[in-house]
Amino acid sequence: MSTLHVSKFTNGNQTSALVLLHGWGSSSKIWHPLLEELSRDFEIWCIDLPGHGKNQDINWDGTVEHGMNLLADALPPVCSIVGWSLGGLWAQLYMQYFPKRINKLMLIASTPKFVASKNWLNGMPVEKFKQFFENFKKTPRKALHQFIVLQCLHGQGAKEIIKALSQSSITKDFHKITWGLKWLEEIDLRAVKFSKLDQIHLLQGENDQVSAVAMAEDTSKICNKLRLCKIADAGHVPFLSHQDYFIKCVLDLK
Repeated sequence: MSTLHVSKFTNGNQTSALVLLHGWGSSSKIWHPLLEELSRDFEIWCIDLPGHGKNQDINWDGTVEHGMNLLADALPPVCSIVGWSLGGLWAQLYMQYFPKRINKLMLIASTPKFVASKNWLNGMPVEKFKQFFENFKKTPRKALHQFIVLQCLHGQGAKEIIKALSQSSITKDFHKITWGLKWLEEIDLRAVKFSKLDQIHLLQGENDQVSAVAMAEDTSKICNKLRLCKIADAGHVPFLSHQDYFIKCVLDLK
């Protein structure tokens, strides 16, 4: 397979395209509880990232350039994008490569740099990330389950969200998603300027144990176009724990 599979949802009356990009280890199934409501106002385009969902067998070389070209070939000429976690990193990269093709951008628990460094202290600690990466290589199913639980820790509706994440997660060929961990470890987009966009929305759970709220606050300091919305009692999956609020925010993208 050489092109990304796309799932579209619409009631036939919408012309505004909204693209949903999921996070690492998940798939576009994670958005299903929201599609009925969102498709009233948008034509929804759900994309599975390479190695995930219906794109587990996509032919690509793992590079950013090839990934962005695959995405460009799959998406409409102009769209708004909601990107969660690793999907948010894809959205930021897409904005860098194809700035004229994004109308509006919403990030969920996603920042321009994921792993901590000397000048990015609130990212995920390097040793913690490397340990998870090694655990995933050795026992991928166990590591992925632990990651699913971590995403819901200290968040509202944890039991239901763990179930949703488990149902949407990859179940075979785990090696096909290791590229995502490499990207999260290496990519740094803090210097990218999103000059075309009037505003970037960032939804952030205050209790997120994967992407810390302090890192979202750091992101707002280096991007004057960013509107940070912190959600109390939410972990790494605020679009499921606080669905009504999320949908209200998405409607602001119209």
